[in-house]
Amino acid sequence: MADIIGEISKEDFVKEYALNIQKKEAAIFVGAGTSMPSGNLSWMELIKPLADALQININSYNDLVDITQYFLNDQAGNRNFINDRILDSISDQQHDNKTLQAIAELPVSTFWTTNYDHLLEKYLEKSGRKVDTKRNDASLTNSIRGRDATVFKMHGDKDDVNDTVITRDDFMNYDEKHPNMSTALRGDFINKTFLFIGYSFNDPNLNYILGKVKRTNTTNQRRHFCIVKRIQKNDPIYQDNDQKFQQDEVLQKYKVADLNGYGIKTVFVDSYDEIPSILQDIKLKSLCNNVFISGSIEDYKDFDKSSADKLIFKLAYSLVEKNFKVISGFGLGVGDNVINGALQAIDDSDHRSLDDNLSLFPFPMADTNERTDEIRARWAKYRNKIISESGICLFLFGNKKTVDGKTVLADGMMEEFEIAKSMNKFIIPVGFTKSVAQKLWDKFNHELPNYLNPKDFQKLEKITEISEKSINESVQTILKLIKRLTPQNS
Repeated sequence: MADIIGEISKEDFVKEYALNIQKKEAAIFVGAGTSMPSGNLSWMELIKPLADALQININSYNDLVDITQYFLNDQAGNRNFINDRILDSISDQQHDNKTLQAIAELPVSTFWTTNYDHLLEKYLEKSGRKVDTKRNDASLTNSIRGRDATVFKMHGDKDDVNDTVITRDDFMNYDEKHPNMSTALRGDFINKTFLFIGYSFNDPNLNYILGKVKRTNTTNQRRHFCIVKRIQKNDPIYQDNDQKFQQDEVLQKYKVADLNGYGIKTVFVDSYDEIPSILQDIKLKSLCNNVFISGSIEDYKDFDKSSADKLIFKLAYSLVEKNFKVISGFGLGVGDNVINGALQAIDDSDHRSLDDNLSLFPFPMADTNERTDEIRARWAKYRNKIISESGICLFLFGNKKTVDGKTVLADGMMEEFEIAKSMNKFIIPVGFTKSVAQKLWDKFNHELPNYLNPKDFQKLEKITEISEKSINESVQTILKLIKRLTPQNS
C-alpha cells in the first residue's frame, strides 16, 4: 500500500520529532498498547466480559464506549462490576517492557496518557526522573518542586477507579466534569508536537482525543505524529481470509488520510518490536546539540601549551556560537579552556543562556578511605551520567603522568570512549592532537562509521604546521562533521 496520504517515512519522522525535542516543544501521548507487554489488556479485551453479559458480539461491534454505557444502564448506574474489571485488568509489573523504557528515556518532559495503570510513572522514575502526576483537576493546581516529567492522566487512575472515564456519559460530560484538564490538554496541543504511541484506530480514547485536536485550532494546526502497525497479509488473523485483509487494508488507508486531516502524520512499522529502536534513534538525534569534550593533557606532544589552549578555546567558543551545548568533565589541561571558550561565547551574545550552552561535571574527589576499586566504580558511574546527556563525543589529546613521572595514555579517556560506544553516541576523535585521540582516529580510519564524512575526517589526522590559520581551519572541519549530525542537516 504505497503513497498513502498522511504517511511519513521513519527517517523524516525521527529528524522532525528530534528537532521538536531540541526546541523543548515535544510531548508524548501514551495509550493502552504500551502497557500490554506488561500483561495489561487492550480496550477490546477489557470490555469483552461486559459485551458477553449483554449478549453482544464484540467482534462485530465497533463502538466499545456504547457497550460500557449499555452495561452501566443495565446495572441501573452501579459501576461496581466495571470498576472491578478495570482493577483486575491492570498489572504494574515493569519487566520486559522495552517500549515504555524507551519512552521514559526520551528527553521529553510532558506526557499524557489514557491509561489507568502506573507503569509509565514507574518507568520514568526508574530512568531517574522526578515525576509529577496529575490524576484529576484538583492535582493541576499544585506542582512538585524539581520535577522533570509531568504525567497527565486524563481518563483517571486506578487509585480513584470510580472517577475513571470509560462510559459514553463519561466521555460526553468530560469537559464539564474536568474543565481544567481539558484546558491543559488544549494548551499543549497548541504549544507542543505530540507523538501518539499505543493507540489503535478502534481505540475510543483516540477518537475522543482527535475531537479535541480538531477543536483546538482548525486552520493552523501543529504537526503531530502517531506510530501504527501496517496491515500485513501474513498476520494470523488474515489466514485464509483474503476478503478481510483487503477490507482492512483499504480502511487503514482511509483512516491514515483522516488522521492527516487532524494534522497527525502516520509512521508505519511492520512490527511493534521496531518502536523501541525508533525511539532510541530519536533520543540520540535529539541529543546531537549536546557535545561532550573528552580530553586531558600532561604532555602537549606536537603542540605548545599556548597553541593547545587556543585550539580548545576556539572549539568551545565556536560550538556555543553555533548554539550547541558544551559538556565538560574538567579534564586536566582541557576543561579550563573549554569553560573559558564557552563562557566567552555566551558573554559575547545577548541571546545565549548558561544553562542551555554549558554543562559542567567536575569529577568528585576521591575519599582517602576508599579502596581503588570503589573509586573506579564511582567515577565510572559519573562518566556514564555525563555521556548519557550528550549526543556527540569529541576526543582530544589524552595522556597523563603516572606517580613515577612517566607519560602514559589516559585510561579514563579510553573508558569514556567505551561508554560512548556502548551508548551508540556519535564519536569524533581529533587525531592530530595525538595520544588517545590519535589511537581512536587510527581505529576509526580503519573502519570509518557512515556518519563521518571521509574527506573531512581525513583532515583530522595531522596538522603539518601549527598556526593560527591551521587551528581555525581544524575547528571549522570539526564543526562541519558535527553539524552534519544534527536533525536540521542529517
